[in-house]
Amino acid sequence: MPARERGRARATGRELAFPILQTIEVRDGRITEIRPFYWDTRAVADACTAPSGAG
Repeated sequence: MPARERGRARATGRELAFPILQTIEVRDGRITEIRPFYWDTRAVADACTAPSGAG
């Protein structure tokens, strides 16, 4: 079942909200891997990237 995430990008301070689905692998009762799947990777990348010429 997909979930909704909300967060703020540290690099830019921009807020974003997006759906996410993740698989969790468990071995011997311990989590060994968490693999997130983002619906809109462009929106996540844009929120984390400073505009050109910034700095």
